[in-house]
Amino acid sequence: MTNLAESIKKARKKAGLTQLEFSKLLDIGRSSLAQYESGIYKPNIETLSMMAKHLNIDISELIGENESHRDVKLVPVIGTASCGGTEINHLQDENKQAYYNGDFWKQSLYCVIANGDSMSPEIDDGDEVIIDPDVPCQHGDMVYYKIDDESAIKVLAIDKEAHIMQFVPYNSSETFKTKTIRLDDEETLAKLTYHKVVSVNKLKFNNRAARLKLIGR
Repeated sequence: MTNLAESIKKARKKAGLTQLEFSKLLDIGRSSLAQYESGIYKPNIETLSMMAKHLNIDISELIGENESHRDVKLVPVIGTASCGGTEINHLQDENKQAYYNGDFWKQSLYCVIANGDSMSPEIDDGDEVIIDPDVPCQHGDMVYYKIDDESAIKVLAIDKEAHIMQFVPYNSSETFKTKTIRLDDEETLAKLTYHKVVSVNKLKFNNRAARLKLIGR
């Protein structure tokens, strides 16, 4: 069980609420709350805010600012990133912050919301994708890249013999294909930025579009 999971469970019990009572206040299933409290899944910042509100505590008491919770930090959400989708997932797009509980938190980390499922199963529509702009990207890394008006999450592939770099999706489509850039195309490279994906917050259980797709509706 993670520190965050322990904090949620402890705060709920302190408020004198059962899992069923608390899940009804949050408008989520009891099983979802049980998964939060066992550390199987992690609630997004919106859900954590609702928890704090109903428990009448500050959100810092859940995510922590002390030694026992220093692994959970807030990261700004800067927007969405294409993963083959054509519409923004409105549920996740409302979030302004995500959280990161990895070992290498830094102030420069930021988050984008995945739009589409062309990087599934590693990244699904609506997932929070944590990006590190400072780590050098290598062949085989998953990256968030931007060029002109295009931004997407794909796998970086560099072929020095062919003098090309490519951004490759797991699942190609008519609108989401491999992007190829020549390594000697200085004009294009000057407009290109790409940063490494370092963590993914899986949020499919809060994602109506992904859930309906799974059941074929």
